[in-house]
Amino acid sequence: MNKVTTIAVLYHIFYEDSCDLICQELKSLNKQETIFLFNICIDTPDKINISKILKDRFPHCIIITTSNKGKDIGAKLALLQLFLQLQIEADYLLFLHDKKSLQALKSATWKKDLLKIISPDGIGQTMKIFQENQSCGIIATEEYIIKELFEQGLFSGTNGSILTALMTKYEIRPPSYSFVAGTMFWARAKPVNDFFRRHCPLEIRKELEDGNVLDNFYGTVTHTWERLLSWVITSQHYSIKGI
Repeated sequence: MNKVTTIAVLYHIFYEDSCDLICQELKSLNKQETIFLFNICIDTPDKINISKILKDRFPHCIIITTSNKGKDIGAKLALLQLFLQLQIEADYLLFLHDKKSLQALKSATWKKDLLKIISPDGIGQTMKIFQENQSCGIIATEEYIIKELFEQGLFSGTNGSILTALMTKYEIRPPSYSFVAGTMFWARAKPVNDFFRRHCPLEIRKELEDGNVLDNFYGTVTHTWERLLSWVITSQHYSIKGI
């Protein structure tokens, strides 16, 4: 008998008008052996109704609420803590959030592009890659796998000094500086488990900034962890693949 593949979805919700769309987006995953973990920001209006809709569509889902700390990164860390505490056994994790790009020029297509990974075709491609390539740790939309600039021995972006400090603190040494911008991706569960069992997600979350923090002019711990969430996996000898 073939082993059943189990997926844990870690989904952060910030916008009160996104719930129906989320339920539509996740329909393809209902055909899989999937555990749904949702986080709703404590500042999101109509949280009770959102929770009711999610429970109706995903009867066995688990829902938590957290403060707006570290944006979706802080929420994903809280969901990782929940995942670990519940001792959920999963083969793969899927990190998602109800992204809206209020600043981006291509805001109308940004999330659609990122969510290619949970279309029926995207799920099929993802499972095939994971099964055929045991060294693949992350799968994301190809166009959003980007490389952090590293010149003359230094990161040249606004988050450079924080990146260097946190990589030293957590002994993160990726073979390349590619990461998934937008932080929506599939991950093999094992390297995520291995790292966050050693480093408490909630302790990391405490260091993130409050509110809708941006890194346009100066670095932030929040945006640094946008990079590190990919690198904690690739530093364990896993690769990133795009679809």
